[in-house]
Amino acid sequence: MSKIPEILKTRMKITNFVGISNTKKTLMRMSAVAVVLAYLGYHAVSGDSGAVAYIRLKKIVAEKQAELDSKKDEFKSLEQKVKLLSDKTLDLDLLDERCRAINNLSDASDCIVKVY
Repeated sequence: MSKIPEILKTRMKITNFVGISNTKKTLMRMSAVAVVLAYLGYHAVSGDSGAVAYIRLKKIVAEKQAELDSKKDEFKSLEQKVKLLSDKTLDLDLLDERCRAINNLSDASDCIVKVY
């Protein structure tokens, strides 16, 4: 038999977990893998770019999209009113209505209806 230097024997003892049974080695490895998987799973769900953050951002995007659609409708309505007040297609009734609303003027025979 060949002689193994003492340094190599010590190194072999350290790297091979000498004195620990195979069952315990397997349990230690499985525990380490379970800890790593738990860590990664936790951050996949609740991290800055995890599933919870994705759902929250998706909700915010939907709210902002609804707000944008509302503003687009309001813009179209105002754009239509501006077209009616332009030089080429001046609507005298609308002009009269806007003048009275701006100046707070009304006639005694006027019927004022407020729509909310």
